[in-house]
Amino acid sequence: MHGVFKDDAAAVFFDLTGNGENELIGTHYASISAGNGNTLLYILKNENGKYKRISPTIYFDPSTQVYALEHKTNGYRDILVESLFSKTPVIYAYDKNTGMYEKKE
Repeated sequence: MHGVFKDDAAAVFFDLTGNGENELIGTHYASISAGNGNTLLYILKNENGKYKRISPTIYFDPSTQVYALEHKTNGYRDILVESLFSKTPVIYAYDKNTGMYEKKE
């Protein structure tokens, strides 16, 4: 990711749709925001050999967990992001109209 060293980034390929093609979920540790230790979480989809971002700006603490849930919305697994600052995790669901994951209310 971003041509950085492995120590500066983490990524996992995971099939969020069950169609046999992996999406990429990752972070770049240098993308720190507002001095609170959070980094950006990226969700990318392979379209014609190029990865396209399908997530909004999702901030998370890399010492917490990110889960791909069994429950699907519009054919994509929901994503649960834990937080050190809140006891309530945030769930993101795929919106087929925007082609992006959106915060689930």
